[in-house]
Amino acid sequence: MSDDYDSDASEKSFETRKMNKWFKISVDQIHERQSHCPACQNGPGAIAWFKGLESLVRHARTMGSRRVKLHRELAALLEEEISHRGSSVVQPGEHFGKWNGLTESTDRQIVWPPMVIVMNTRLEKGEDDKWLGMGNQELLEYFSTYAVTKARHAYGPVGHRGMSVLIFESSAVGYIEAERLDKRFVDQRTHRDNYMQKHRALFLPGGIRQLYGFLATKEDMEDFNKHHQGKSRLKYEMRSHNEMVVAPMKKMSEDNQQLTYVKNKGVKTEQRSKVVQGTLDVVAQKLRETEEENIFVRRKAKEKHSEYEEEMKSQEKFFLDQIENIHKALEDKEREFERLLQEERAKARQCDVDSGTTENRRLRKEQVQRFMYCQVKDVQEFEAEADQLIKAHEEKKVQLKKEYAAKEVELEKEFDAAFTGLMEKHKPNTFQASNSS
Repeated sequence: MSDDYDSDASEKSFETRKMNKWFKISVDQIHERQSHCPACQNGPGAIAWFKGLESLVRHARTMGSRRVKLHRELAALLEEEISHRGSSVVQPGEHFGKWNGLTESTDRQIVWPPMVIVMNTRLEKGEDDKWLGMGNQELLEYFSTYAVTKARHAYGPVGHRGMSVLIFESSAVGYIEAERLDKRFVDQRTHRDNYMQKHRALFLPGGIRQLYGFLATKEDMEDFNKHHQGKSRLKYEMRSHNEMVVAPMKKMSEDNQQLTYVKNKGVKTEQRSKVVQGTLDVVAQKLRETEEENIFVRRKAKEKHSEYEEEMKSQEKFFLDQIENIHKALEDKEREFERLLQEERAKARQCDVDSGTTENRRLRKEQVQRFMYCQVKDVQEFEAEADQLIKAHEEKKVQLKKEYAAKEVELEKEFDAAFTGLMEKHKPNTFQASNSS
């Protein structure tokens, strides 16, 4: 985490001078004086009033998001100066030797499963004069970067009420996701208070509707279900925040502490817990980014695979077309061969064998018979040789397909061996827990 206090030495000197003003007050003023936090800059403590040093020291000790080191130094300087003046952060009149802890529980009731209300989702009136609004899938797509599981919309007598809800996983992580989305609405000034303002901006330039959102409360859920009865009611229950969120997060924190202890035996448990809690959101965000990158890579790989398949189909069609053209040409040649054969037979049959002398008629008949006999014999030989040629051709095709299939199997075996070697090369190391405490 970056710290403004460490980034600029001149600013450090300026802030230190501001803090030194506190040490010019008297002991009587220690518990009565009101002031702002000198360590905050454009933060909540810069405008908030702290009555006495007790609340200011508590603020400086617990601030964990802005200018952390400067706040810790302020708390240490205040406590040291108060000690030198013979006082403490205990209010006058209190008895030393007695302690007072927390008097009220920090627990609160929360809506379960975690939900975030989204407002201004109504669009326009339909033909039946009832309001239409955003659909479930469209609403989920607008918040696809958050771990939302379902979306619902509130309807009434006049249709869509412009009120929708995003439902998160029923877990501590789901609640953290809902809180993260709630904080996003706060940061961009589209939270509950902004929606309740009289002059809220429901439309952006260009007629685009501005969505508002906030973490759901019991009142919000009752308002959402106002016109829903029976199965159409959105089911929820009020649960303990400590039970559903704090305790599971503590368990996660303890598990992380144990893991950190194995890696770094010299680091204290409390310090490890703070590191884990401070990096939890970053790790979750990185995990989501990694998942998105993996999805992108898998999609690209699938697209490439489809391209290769299309290319192979195109190549296969090209060769099949060539073979088809060869077959058609051969069929044309066969038809032409048959035509010539029939034409010659017709000439022989049309030969005049009844005119002329007896000897001439006999010779012409013998000539026609010899021609017909030779033609029939030649056709028989042709058919026999054609059958042998076709059989040899089919055997060659079968052999070629066998050779191709064998080569394809061999190629797949080579890929299997190479991929197996790659997985073996990057095989994860075996984890063994240490027995030492």
